[in-house]
Amino acid sequence: MLRVSSDTVAQRLDELVHLALTQSVVIEKPRHETVVMLSLDEFERLQALDDAYLAGCARRANKEGYVDHDHEIRQRLAAAMNARRLGRHGEPAVQSDLEREAAANTAPAGHH
Repeated sequence: MLRVSSDTVAQRLDELVHLALTQSVVIEKPRHETVVMLSLDEFERLQALDDAYLAGCARRANKEGYVDHDHEIRQRLAAAMNARRLGRHGEPAVQSDLEREAAANTAPAGHH
């Protein structure tokens, strides 16, 4: 890896671009490194490695039971709606006129 100052880059850009085809070039400002110049082939190789790593993470997550965010929201919403509809004790929280009439017709005699 070649290290050069930003002043050198300003003076010798064409030469440094040519060097970056075979090695990474670190461009330094006074007291700190700021940029790395590398060939397009090397950049694409690093991108492929990164993509392969992320794909592996996704495969592991799916294998270990990963649930996506939208699926989780739909499950929670359905559970909340079901709890509201059924009330706390498994009975309808709010009965419609038809439900009350049906319940009254099926109640034992004398319990209307």
